[in-house]
Amino acid sequence: MVENRHKHLSGCEGNSRELRSWSNLPVDAFNIIGRQLDFIKRVCKNSRKIQAVGPNFETLPVPWLLEHSWGFDGSVYSLCSFHLPIENQSHVTYNKIEGKEMNDAVICASKFGWLLLQKSTSSFFYNPYTNTIIKLPDLDINFNRSTFSSVPTSPDCVCFAIQSSKNSSKMWLSTCQPGDRKWSTTVKFAGPKRAVEDVVYSNGTFYCVFTGGALGAFCVAHRYWSLLTGVDLIPAVLYDSRAHMVESNGQLWIVYRSGFKCFEVFNFDWSKRNWDKTYALGCKAFFLSCTSFSVSAEGKTSGFAERIYYHCDTYSSYYSLKTKQSHQCTFYPWVTKRGPERVWIQPPEI
Repeated sequence: MVENRHKHLSGCEGNSRELRSWSNLPVDAFNIIGRQLDFIKRVCKNSRKIQAVGPNFETLPVPWLLEHSWGFDGSVYSLCSFHLPIENQSHVTYNKIEGKEMNDAVICASKFGWLLLQKSTSSFFYNPYTNTIIKLPDLDINFNRSTFSSVPTSPDCVCFAIQSSKNSSKMWLSTCQPGDRKWSTTVKFAGPKRAVEDVVYSNGTFYCVFTGGALGAFCVAHRYWSLLTGVDLIPAVLYDSRAHMVESNGQLWIVYRSGFKCFEVFNFDWSKRNWDKTYALGCKAFFLSCTSFSVSAEGKTSGFAERIYYHCDTYSSYYSLKTKQSHQCTFYPWVTKRGPERVWIQPPEI
């Protein structure tokens, strides 16, 4: 293994050679090596910042594009296509899954390289890199949205599920942790009489955004729910578009699709308890799907700033807040099939 520090090794007299860190390799050379290795194992601990994802990705932890579908021939199979932003590469895995009840489960959330899937009242975690499954107890409600707080193998991981609709002034919340025999008692709270559209976790709290922009918060430690805003905070013309909520360092944004391949972005003002329309993301790029990501875009990757990446038809695109136009993505140029679920997934950490 190449060592992390510089070291001279003596061979013949007057001869020495220097060992250097993997992270000193040019990115192109790293990619050539990486293509010869198993795509999961190719990132060593000393070069996580490179991650073998191509030129100009050294400092940006860019999500991969995952297509997922189920196969069944008496046994259940998980078919995953990982599309990496490196010379239009993709890798396909076809893994047998124990448990016929998991067939046709849909992806609810994607975080830390794990997927949270659900089918009716059943839910489970799935790691497509390792083919690991962590089953969760059955729920007693059909929930609208769910997510989780941290890596499912960590002791502080909390799963959160919410059911809310425009037809009822009540909503239902439930939580559990991997290893629990049942979800916590489902609690009924007064809701905004709106459908919940997205959920994110930040600093011990699950935040829920509803149709019209109403924002609620559930504190895990105290099991306390509060509605932080009023209702109908955004233009009514956006009500038909699902809100994608993005969290980064305690800040919250909601993103709506407006018109044909256009987007509107709102940032939450904590002092006013309101959403302010914003025309810039700063040094960030957003990746929208069932779980949306905010990634840093500075220095060598500043070209990613002010972009919103999303799935459109059979390909991926990005919307530029600078040009106010959508463009077919050059980093994720794969033309994909209709049918499989498409989500962004964080690369594996080795």
